[in-house]
Amino acid sequence: MRLASITTLVVGCVGASILVLVLMVRYIPQRWREGSILNDGIEHFSTLNRTLFSFILALSIVSAGTSLSKAADEVSSEGASLVNLYWATRPLSETSRAEVRELTRQYTVTVINDEWPAMAEGGTSARAQELYDELRRVLQDTAGDSKQEQTFARDSLLALREVGDARRARMLAVSQEVPNYLWIGLILSAVLLVATSALQIHALTWPGIVGIGGLALLLSGVLILLSAMNHPFSGGIHVEPDALRFALHRYSVI
Repeated sequence: MRLASITTLVVGCVGASILVLVLMVRYIPQRWREGSILNDGIEHFSTLNRTLFSFILALSIVSAGTSLSKAADEVSSEGASLVNLYWATRPLSETSRAEVRELTRQYTVTVINDEWPAMAEGGTSARAQELYDELRRVLQDTAGDSKQEQTFARDSLLALREVGDARRARMLAVSQEVPNYLWIGLILSAVLLVATSALQIHALTWPGIVGIGGLALLLSGVLILLSAMNHPFSGGIHVEPDALRFALHRYSVI
């Protein structure tokens, strides 16, 4: 989410909360506000709603944080597996080694340049999958002239399978996000929290207006932060392909 969009959203939330305060002060009879039964009910409901909001927020943050952490681990695992694959090709014949290493390099570059932007949109790169399949085909067709070379080819194929496992786990992480029902609960609780707080203010004074605006600012900021964490590969807080860039650097020294 861009800074301009975030600013517009925050200003809109603050403005809407102040508008709610103005409407409640002007159109809700004073005697309703001062009734002890109504005040007690509002206070109990507000306390319950704050507890509910805090619980849902904590659950959502844990869910988003876990998804981010797991996606980062899978990317690190894929980068390490690619380096292992590059190392495992050293005992192969010169022709097979050169072909596998070039395909490995192309796969890594394609994932960084093509698949990462695609994952930000919820998709994948067909070219990256084609390169992975080609790598598997080449290694499976590398028979070797001796039993030792065949063993080396099998070792390389096992390293490639580790890359494939990490790739599949990364693909699954693309669709991980905070469930919609948690978002609905958060937004509804935030709206009710502002409304009940405004209902407890009896007159339009600057402290009351600033208090309601500050509450809306805090709640919108928390929700925007959660939104930035919502998708592991997009948003303000996301997983970068640093492990794959490191793998590219390692290729040049192996």
